[in-house]
Amino acid sequence: MTRFITFDDQGVLKARLIENLHTIPEDAVAVSEDLWNQTIQEVDGVWRVDDEGNIAKHPHAVIVDLPAVERAWRNSELERIKWLRERHRDQQELQIATTLSDERFNELLTYLQQLRDWPQSELFPDSEQRPIAPSWITDQTN
Repeated sequence: MTRFITFDDQGVLKARLIENLHTIPEDAVAVSEDLWNQTIQEVDGVWRVDDEGNIAKHPHAVIVDLPAVERAWRNSELERIKWLRERHRDQQELQIATTLSDERFNELLTYLQQLRDWPQSELFPDSEQRPIAPSWITDQTN
């Protein structure tokens, strides 16, 4: 029983056919039973034929959703630092001395707003263009 594989215009495996069971098109490629079985069992890649007729499995293309990655970074950054804003506001409501100066609190609020605005920026989602936290924020621990 001869086994065949057909490929689309980009050289990607399109169909597996068996002689006397299927109509075999002229462009079908006869393959060994071992290769036939590999194409069925090894689905962790894309089976392709090259210009020389070599059939091989290639890794799946990794598609990175950069906007989603940058939104996740932004969301985690907001979560990471919002405690500073909450502490400052709590201290103000309790009418006790605040840990942050008014200047630093304004820098914090400005940075938080930059993070919120990041997805609407023309430079989004280039991670090199992310808003930059004031250096003193990294020294804070909660």
